[in-house]
Amino acid sequence: MNKRLAALATTLVASVAAAGGLFATPSDSAGNPPNCDPILGCPVYLTSTGPSPTTLTMKASEDVSFINVDSVPHTVVFANGLCSLAVQPGYQLTACANQFIRYVGSYAYTVDGTFNGTVVTRPLTRSVSLKARTHTIASGTRLTLRGRVIRSYFNGTDTSTAPPPPVLVLARHNSKQPFEPVATARTSYLTDLTDYRSEPQRAMYSWKVTVQPEAATTYIVEVTAQRLCYFPASRCAHTQGQVWANPKSRPFTVRIRT
Repeated sequence: MNKRLAALATTLVASVAAAGGLFATPSDSAGNPPNCDPILGCPVYLTSTGPSPTTLTMKASEDVSFINVDSVPHTVVFANGLCSLAVQPGYQLTACANQFIRYVGSYAYTVDGTFNGTVVTRPLTRSVSLKARTHTIASGTRLTLRGRVIRSYFNGTDTSTAPPPPVLVLARHNSKQPFEPVATARTSYLTDLTDYRSEPQRAMYSWKVTVQPEAATTYIVEVTAQRLCYFPASRCAHTQGQVWANPKSRPFTVRIRT
């Protein structure tokens, strides 16, 4: 490990220890927010009494680094069989080569086959809005539905260069019917909403689509795409699972003027 990384690790360990969380028992530190770093990742400290925290909750696209602060080696084995690590004592960082942890889910593991731990990965935030100039139109009139998508991303990761997310438009004529997809709208990038030095950042996109309902219709829109690159899904580097939340808009009802 290079000197810069060693210094960062030493600083991180010192700060956590000063906060009283490093050498506490796993049960004491479970659930505390991780002190995540773009280089170090989200640390889990391996102690003589197990991992600390026992449950680490992080956001999608982040990584987990195991740091052995004990005097003997420890073994970390994930229950899904996708990662097994031998972690030596010292401030070196050990992480899974398989990046499944970066995707939404709950991932159980054991330390030395004795102590239990869990990594819980939450989706990055995302929202979508829906509006139009009026709720009432004359029969045969076209109406443009429009809105914005806001999604968070972590600078320096795959999520910062993901393609604009498409918006799925759904409609129904009465409350007894299910919403059915009627159109897909492309989104166009507008702007970043946070300073480049902060993480996560947020990006805003606009969308619009024209409809021509023949009867009273209620519309909603949702965003479910998880694409991380512009290539077809089969050529994307990471397609193992969910990164962003799947938001829905509030309903917008269009009535026909008689």
